[in-house]
Amino acid sequence: MKNSRVLLLALIILALLQVFVGITVADEWDEEENNEATVPLPVPVEESPIIEVAQEPKPLNIFVRPQYKLSDFYREIFVIVTIVTYILNYIMGKRANEKIARKWMETHYQLFAENFAQVGNDKGNALIMDGPADYLFYLTGRRNCQYIHGRITLKPRHDLLQTITNFIMSQFSSNYIVDSVTYHAYMNDKDYDDFVFALTKKEKAGDLRKSRYDLGDFTRQSNSNLLPNAMNLHSESLEITDTILTNKVVELVKTITKYLNAVIITDQPRIRPEKSIENRQKLITIISELPNSSSKFEETIPVSELLMFLIDWVPSKCTFRGETKAKITKNREEAEKKIQKGLEYERQEAIQQKKAEKKRAEAERVAKLSPEEQRKM
Repeated sequence: MKNSRVLLLALIILALLQVFVGITVADEWDEEENNEATVPLPVPVEESPIIEVAQEPKPLNIFVRPQYKLSDFYREIFVIVTIVTYILNYIMGKRANEKIARKWMETHYQLFAENFAQVGNDKGNALIMDGPADYLFYLTGRRNCQYIHGRITLKPRHDLLQTITNFIMSQFSSNYIVDSVTYHAYMNDKDYDDFVFALTKKEKAGDLRKSRYDLGDFTRQSNSNLLPNAMNLHSESLEITDTILTNKVVELVKTITKYLNAVIITDQPRIRPEKSIENRQKLITIISELPNSSSKFEETIPVSELLMFLIDWVPSKCTFRGETKAKITKNREEAEKKIQKGLEYERQEAIQQKKAEKKRAEAERVAKLSPEEQRKM
């Protein structure tokens, strides 16, 4: 009941306010009309006629909204799509390569752990990323071997331009990038005799002999009835060949022929040295391709098994007869003579160059003298 009274009172007050406002507005309008009535009208003044001069009409500025078409932005769209495609390909390609490398390591990890005290670096990483398409691994803690340094080299899946280029190269040349693994086993220098020996795929043999100093200068290329037709051998001596090509080695090589590119046992550097090398590092290097599918990575386990076998076999068996040692020593002496001859040629060339520079400087000095001073000389 009380609320009803309050509401009724509020309505009465609003009605009174509306009436008051209406009266006030009406009074203001009446006052304005009275003021307008009392203002005197202006007296018309006669003016002389003015001749208006015709003027050029001003240009009419009309704002026109520009009309855009999709074809006007084709270039920008192409650039944006290209950048986005490249970025997406980089991310997806990098992930694909990482997945391949990790799967390979998972497949070989048990064998590595059984043969080495440490798999991976000091931080416990079995794989170390060295780029979007390169991974490293490190093994140590095994008799006869200082350590193994490995590299997984994968196709440039992260780089769209390189991927296209690599595909084109694969159609016309053998010099294109494939998924591969390279092992470098650093051996103890004094455990066995110096020598160079290699097994290579025939299609890779020519390039390897041209690019590698140890194969090109120290070995002869030949075939063996023990090896698959796809493989060549490179050796300094028949005794070395017979020592390395055991039944176990031949069996493993036959198992992995389609993946194996090279097995190189060497005491010489890969690149031709420019000067004498006192301490030569002995290495066992294996280069192997990876299957196209990660589900077949187990087929490459014999590659690692071959490396483990050679790490034990070479130090225990590669101490050769005197005749073979003499031949090996002679090969290295001849190689040393070539190095010294090259150094002597460089020294003589440097001496001749200094003489020529001295003669040229003297001629320039004389040319700056006066004719009288030149006659005196």
